[in-house]
Amino acid sequence: MFANPRQVALAVLDELDKGQETLDALMEKAFRKHFTLERRDRALTMELVYGVLRQRARLDWTIDQFSKTPREKMEPLVQNVLRLGIYQLLYMDRIPPSAAVNESVNLVKVSHPEWIARFVNGVLRAIERGRAEIRWPDSKEDLSAWLAVETSHPLWLVERWTGRYGADAARDLCESNNKMPVLAIRVNTLRLKRNQLLEFLRKEVPDIEPALYSPEGLILKGFYGNVSGLTGYKTGWFQVQDESSQLVSPLVSPQPGELILDACAGLGGKTTHLAQIMRNLGRILALDIHGGRLERLKENATRLGIQNIEVIKKDVTQSLADLGGKKIDRILVDAPCTGLGVIRRNPDIKWRRKPEDLPIMAERQGRLLDEVAPLLNPGGFLVYATCSLEPEENEEVIKNFLVRHPDFEIEDPGSVLPQKAGELVEDNFLRTYPHRHGTDGFTAVRMRKG
Repeated sequence: MFANPRQVALAVLDELDKGQETLDALMEKAFRKHFTLERRDRALTMELVYGVLRQRARLDWTIDQFSKTPREKMEPLVQNVLRLGIYQLLYMDRIPPSAAVNESVNLVKVSHPEWIARFVNGVLRAIERGRAEIRWPDSKEDLSAWLAVETSHPLWLVERWTGRYGADAARDLCESNNKMPVLAIRVNTLRLKRNQLLEFLRKEVPDIEPALYSPEGLILKGFYGNVSGLTGYKTGWFQVQDESSQLVSPLVSPQPGELILDACAGLGGKTTHLAQIMRNLGRILALDIHGGRLERLKENATRLGIQNIEVIKKDVTQSLADLGGKKIDRILVDAPCTGLGVIRRNPDIKWRRKPEDLPIMAERQGRLLDEVAPLLNPGGFLVYATCSLEPEENEEVIKNFLVRHPDFEIEDPGSVLPQKAGELVEDNFLRTYPHRHGTDGFTAVRMRKG
């Protein structure tokens, strides 16, 4: 039996609600399982999943307008079927309303009683008839409640950003989170120069241009195809990496021949960039708690022609004494965080995260820094970075760390950042914002050990 894009999308959304795996992992698993999906069906699956997650608050508001059964009394799968149907009705003009309704009904017919199918049919047909009469919140009565529905973000996050940035900037940030990000790549300067790769790729991606802040970055506008099929990918000419992320490794400014610790290496985007800056000379210890990520890191390093990375599966919040007492020249802590700066790439984050996650993350981030700090040579540099904009995970973590470790001090990053990126420095922190810079939201700081 061939897979149906709507069935695959529903399965992903249903699994996501269980909270066991990330959206990226679930999408990858779904496409591996349903490898017979044609390219256009894969694209439809992606649009349905990401569209529902980006617009979920508006979809839920619409359900509440037309359903006599309260949403909290519906099982999660039925809610997701309604969200998929409404998304097609309100946001996908190329899909006929009858198809949006009928295909949604078919999704529940397989596993639910007939009355559930009739219920879904009734709600969706009522929305199709009455879409022009949907009563949205009034911005004059409650600005935050209106903004939460208008931009489809949780109320607590809207209130937090409105209080910090003001209503207009908060709206800009939320709206930018709902836009599909452009593809950014980092040129592997171990093998060629940026202008050379730009010319090679221009035939396949006509709307390609140099990144504004990263001297090794290229922006591939309007490209949503398979990156691995582009010229130079398999031969290691480039690595997919957002422009904001490309600015973190220059903060570390590793030198050829040094010993570097990447404490939370993940898939290795920054790790391989560190190696590139070091011209493949010296040694990088790449640590991560997830063995699968480290395997991907090794694959990327091999493809890019990088040989100075040693991967170690390890939880950095535990003792690092078994590293053999080595003194490290420079350390990067790309800390696990709420990810609230990368919602545009991972729209599920805004529904998974809660306010109470912030102090939990901050405590873990502090432990990470405390574990690596003793390993650093005097005069060495420690860079702390998160893909979060929240002060609890950034300024407050660093403030508390400096109290516990008075031998460290914050350094002005301007001397090591690319010149244009100096515009992104505020109070000695590197900060990038989706709505201001068209990048992911990152925060990073460079500290020197006395």
